[in-house]
Amino acid sequence: MQKLLCLRAWYTHLGKRQSHFKKLKCRSDVCTFCHKYDKVFLPSLRTLLSQSESKMIAHQPDYWKAIQVYWNSLKLQGKTDPDDQCSLQYVRAAIKYMRRMLAARAALPVPDVAGALGARLDFHKDEADAMAALAKANVILECCEHHFSGVKRQHGFREDKVDNLEHHCVDIQLDFMENMTTPLGPEEAQDWFWATARQSITTLGFYAHYWLNGVEHHQYFHFISDILNHDSAFAVQAFGDLLLRLGLSDQRTVLHVFADCGPHFRSYEFLWCLVEVCKSKFPTVFLHFLLEHHGKGRNDGQFGLQRRWAVDYARDHVISDVSDMKGALEAGAMMTMSLDPPPAGPSYHIVVFTPAAKPKFVDKLDNSKTDLQIEYTYCLRIQRHPVPMYVAVIKDFVYSDRSTDEQKGVSIGNVVMKRQPAKEESWRVSYRKTEPEKDNLNVGVLQRRLDHQKHAKLANLASRADPEIVKLARDQRREAKRKAKYLRTYAVLAVNLADDSDSSNSDSGSGSE
Repeated sequence: MQKLLCLRAWYTHLGKRQSHFKKLKCRSDVCTFCHKYDKVFLPSLRTLLSQSESKMIAHQPDYWKAIQVYWNSLKLQGKTDPDDQCSLQYVRAAIKYMRRMLAARAALPVPDVAGALGARLDFHKDEADAMAALAKANVILECCEHHFSGVKRQHGFREDKVDNLEHHCVDIQLDFMENMTTPLGPEEAQDWFWATARQSITTLGFYAHYWLNGVEHHQYFHFISDILNHDSAFAVQAFGDLLLRLGLSDQRTVLHVFADCGPHFRSYEFLWCLVEVCKSKFPTVFLHFLLEHHGKGRNDGQFGLQRRWAVDYARDHVISDVSDMKGALEAGAMMTMSLDPPPAGPSYHIVVFTPAAKPKFVDKLDNSKTDLQIEYTYCLRIQRHPVPMYVAVIKDFVYSDRSTDEQKGVSIGNVVMKRQPAKEESWRVSYRKTEPEKDNLNVGVLQRRLDHQKHAKLANLASRADPEIVKLARDQRREAKRKAKYLRTYAVLAVNLADDSDSSNSDSGSGSE
C-alpha cells in the first residue's frame, strides 16, 4: 500500500512546485538576541575566522600552529568554552596571539631580497585587517556573553526561589498571554466564523506560590477579559484583585514579584503599585524582571494548557464569548486537576475580570527625584520605612542573586509619587462588527421529506448528540481528511512520475546522439 504523504513533505513539495506558495509561520516567543546570535552572528563569525586563517596561511603556512597546539591542550583539560572556536575565549586568544606575532615579526629585519619589503607590508596589512575585524566580533561577543550571564543568574535565582520558598514569603509571577479570538468551534462549523465576527479575549496569567498551614500551595489564575489593554493600568488593577483573592495573613513579610521586561510591568506606574502594597501589606517587596523571553516557563506553561483546554472544548462546543471561554477553561482545569489534585498538584482558577473605570490620573514613581533607570535593572527591593511619615526605601540590586548581600544594593534616592493625566480616557474593548452567522437552515427540504415520510417515522426521537451520530460524524471527518491526504499524495506521485519520464527521455535522446 502506498504510504500517505505527511503534511511536512506536502509543504516541501508545494514550495518546489508553486513559486507563489508561502507557509505562514507560527509566532514563537523567543529571545531576539539569542535567536540572532544563533542564526546570524555565529555563521558570520565562522566565515570571518575561516577567512582570517586562510589569509594568514597564505603568507605563512605554519602561522596558526602554536595557537592550535595551545587550544587543543586546553580542550583536553576541559578548560575551553562549549562554543569552541566561536567563543569569546578563543577570539580573545586569537587577537592576543596575532598581536604577539605582529610584534615579533616587526622586530626582525627585512630580508635583502627583491619583493621582500612589499610582501612584509602586505602581510602586516592583512594581519591588521583581520585583527580589526576580530576586534569588532569581540565587542559583540562581550555584549552577548553579558546577556547569557544575566539569563543564567536570573534563572538560577528563580528556580531556587521556587524550590526553597521560605514560609514567610509569597512568590508571584505574572505575564500577558497573546490574545485568543472567538468564536471557536467544531470543524463542520468553521464557515460560521467570519473575519468581521472575531472577538479578542485578553488573558493575564498569575502564578502564586506560598505556604498555608504547613502546606505548600501552587495556584494559577487566568484573568480573562474583553479589555484589549496590555498596559500597566490593567496589570495594577488585576494585581490588586489577585491579592484580595489570596487573602493571605500578615504573617507573610516578604513578597517576590517576577515579571518580564515588557513596558506593562517594567514601568514606574507598576513600581508605584508595589510601593503601595509595601506600605499596606508586605514590609518587604522584591520586583524581579526576567530577561527578554527567558524564565517565563510557568506562565508559558499555563498559557499552553489554556490553549489546549479551549481547543479540546471546541471540538464539540462553540465558544462564542468570554462566558463561553470561562466554561471551556473551567472544564479543562477540572480535568487537569483531577489528574494531579491540589494541594499536592497545582490548582487553576478562571476569573472573568472586569476592571473598574480607567482612572483619569496615573500615579507613578517620580523618576526625576531618583537615580533609577528602570530599563537597566532586573531587581529592585522596596522596604517599608521605619518612620511612618516617609514612603519607602528602594534599593537597586541590578540582579536578583545580589539581593542576598545588603552591601551590593544602591539606594535610588527620594521615593516620591507623581500624578499625571492618563493617556487614554477609557479601556479599549473588543467588539464584533457583525454577528457570526451562516446561511439559514434549509428547512424546506427537510419539511418536504418529513411530509412524505412521516408514515414511516420511528416513535423514538433521535438527537444530534446521540453517541452513534457523534461517532458517525467524527468518522466521516476522519475519512475526509484521509481522502484529502491521499489525493495530495496521488498528485505528487503523478508529478514525480512525469519528471522521471521527462528525465529518462532526455537521457535516451542524448545517448542516441
